[in-house]
This record gives sequence, structure tokens and C-alpha cells, in this order.
Amino acid sequence: MVVSGQISPIQDQCVIQLGLTADIDRLPFPLSGAYITLLDDAGESYSYIEDPLSPGSYILTAVSGIPERTYQIQITTPDGEVYESTPEKMPEAVGQLTTDYEILFEEFTDLEGTVSNEPFVKIYSNTILPVTSEPSYLKWSIEEAFLLSPTDFPDPFGNTPPLCYIVQNADPQRIELFDGAELKTTSISNLLVGSRIVDWTFLEKHYFTTYQTSLTKEAHEYWRKVNILSNQVGSIFDTPPAQINGNIFNVNDRSEKVLGYFQAANQTFDRFFLLPFDLPFPVTQVCRYNPIVDEYPPRCLNCLSVRNSSYTRPSWF
Repeated sequence: MVVSGQISPIQDQCVIQLGLTADIDRLPFPLSGAYITLLDDAGESYSYIEDPLSPGSYILTAVSGIPERTYQIQITTPDGEVYESTPEKMPEAVGQLTTDYEILFEEFTDLEGTVSNEPFVKIYSNTILPVTSEPSYLKWSIEEAFLLSPTDFPDPFGNTPPLCYIVQNADPQRIELFDGAELKTTSISNLLVGSRIVDWTFLEKHYFTTYQTSLTKEAHEYWRKVNILSNQVGSIFDTPPAQINGNIFNVNDRSEKVLGYFQAANQTFDRFFLLPFDLPFPVTQVCRYNPIVDEYPPRCLNCLSVRNSSYTRPSWF
């Protein structure tokens, strides 16, 4: 069982993903048909619904988290197993956030081991830390959203194929954390929180949203261990990865190993977008119809073939 999700003051970030472990080189299989309930310390309960466009992804509607309230979830799987998370109190404050970016060239090694000099968008966080009685524990992540227009082939009816919107993690291997118990400061300047190679996804409007997340001490420790594990380089002198215990357990079988974490996270965000003319060089357009071209990339013929794509336009796009 794999569980990943959170309750947040930002409604569209109140998402839980359920899966079942697969082979080492594959993503977990999505787990559909589960029933998930959010419980708070006021005795209220709220039901998640499964996203019809994304199996295994469950969302809250018209509900968002409240700082300093305590939350936990209960999951009932289709085969009747019941899982719960340990209660977490959402931090009271998250601080202020602004972001900057720059475009620069750096070395890039592809899957075949070929090294080349490629352009990257680098995103930096500037943070004013919250003033609280307890230390702050922060995490940053970057979400990108971009538009994909499939090839518009001529037809007698003048039909235009629908546009696709792709929303995903812009830099999934990066985990940037801040431990306020170790570092005594009131602000953080020019912290690199995301790096994204410039490719065909920049042919049209391309959004970057930086989320600054205030975590509990326990959630921060979980992500610290995940960061250690994800950055192992294979040396015998590496720090041995600790067993990453999350906060989800099987109510009837505490010995079952359950992966993942459900966090009560206070959040803020900053968002900007880039257009093709914002880049210091042209990006080749390959999906535009050309009568002398016989073959197009699969994404030009069916934009839903791109992972995380849908016809649903984000409300802020």
C-alpha cells in the first residue's frame, strides 16, 4: 500500500494518491474504488471523491484545511482493509514567498550518457520566515503546467482539435528542506528550488508554481529521510538509508508495511509563466501543420498520449 497526500489551506492541493507497489522500475499501480474520510479535532468528517480523470487520485471538494487544526484520514480499500494516519496539527504560519528565475546553459547528461550544453530555467525562492513560538520546518516544490496544441490538419468542416493541459512536478528529484531548529534566521534569499530543461514544452505558455509548505517536525523528518535515500550515489561511504516509516498504518495489522505519508501542511505559493518570446532563443515548432511533412511526433496526433495531460483547463491558466 502506498499513500501520498495532504490537507492544505489551498483547496486544489488537498489531494491523496493511493497505489500498490509494482516492480522496482515501475510506478505503483493506482488503487481505485477506495473510500477516504478526513477527520478533524472538531469532530467533523469529510469525504474524498476519486478523480474520474485520474484513477487512484482522490480530491476534496469545497473543503480546505485550517491552520492549528488537527487532521487524520481513514482509508477503506475495495477489499475491506482499513488504514489510518496518525493525527497531525497543521502549523500556524508559513511565511512569505516570492520567486525569481533565470535561464542559463549547463551540462546535461541524457539517458544514453551523452553530455551536452543545454538551456535550463532556474527558479529561486526568497522567503521571510514566519514568527512562531516553535521552529519552522519548510519544504519547497515546483509544479509546472503547459499547453499542448495538437496538429490541426485541414478538413472540410474546419474542426480544431481540443487543447491539452499538462500539470506535473517540474523537478521531481529535488527535495529542498529547511530546519528552523538548526538554522536561526529570519529570511532565506535566492534558494534554488527548481531546475527545468528548456524543451518542446516551452512552445506555448508555460507556468511555474512554487509551493512553500510548512510541515510538522515529524513530516519534515520523513522528507529528510526520503531526500537521503533519493540522493544515494552508490558509494560504500554513503550514509546508510534509514527505514522510512510514514504515518499510515493498517488498523487491523500493525505489522503491515505501508509506504508514504499524509501531512497537515500550511502552504503559500507564487506563480509566473513564460512565453516563447521570453526565451533568448527560438524553440522549434514541430506540431504545426506542414503540407510537406508526412510524420509527426505522437503528441502532435494525440495530445492525451503525454503523461498527466487532460482536456481540463486549470482555473488559473
